[in-house]
Amino acid sequence: MTSQATAETSSCDYKLWDILIESARERTTIRYSKLARQAGLEQCQDELRTLLQRIRMYCTENNLPILSAIVVDDVGKYTGLSSSLPDAPWERARVFDHEWTTLH
Repeated sequence: MTSQATAETSSCDYKLWDILIESARERTTIRYSKLARQAGLEQCQDELRTLLQRIRMYCTENNLPILSAIVVDDVGKYTGLSSSLPDAPWERARVFDHEWTTLH
């Protein structure tokens, strides 16, 4: 990770990363509500958004497909990219095709 991302890395980052790469390996999107439940962040939506932003930043800085792109809202439209890119099938395809490893 970059120095900024490394300094801020927590066990929640690793847990989210592992959940997301498992979904990517299965070639499936994951809903925010399911991700929050699996990560134990159901009552911490702001923290979940912050962690997903850090994952997006890490992927961008390291020329990786944006792993958070496979996170969708409960309607299945809005992705974890940004509000300006509500749906990004091309980025999800890159995520699904990448060979992911764990961070730890």
